[in-house]
Amino acid sequence: MKRKNIEPVAYSSTNYFLNGMRGHSAVQSITSLGNDKYLIARTNGRDPLTIMVADIYIAGEADLYELSDQIQGVDALILIGFYNRYSSAAKTLAKNMGVGLFTNREFWGAVNLSGDKFMDYVSKGDD
Repeated sequence: MKRKNIEPVAYSSTNYFLNGMRGHSAVQSITSLGNDKYLIARTNGRDPLTIMVADIYIAGEADLYELSDQIQGVDALILIGFYNRYSSAAKTLAKNMGVGLFTNREFWGAVNLSGDKFMDYVSKGDD
């Protein structure tokens, strides 16, 4: 999402993310729901995840408030741009909204988890 989070994410970024996720051992399938949202069916009896992808350079609280209508019912917001990051306040706010907030790299680890471990996941290499 760009410019007030209204424009769709670049096709190349989305394609890179989806191709990677399709090869992940915890992902059974990915289905597009439109508007940068996807349903991820997971392996080993894990509950499916509804995710939204976005391209926000440094996501802060204001970005989450701006996206609040769009992320209702979403399990996770994934910042798929290579240099995308988020503030610690944004991570906390997202959790309070019932949404996991992850960078692309973090989501590779988080997709294996459920519950609070999923919501709280932060990779050791991202800070």
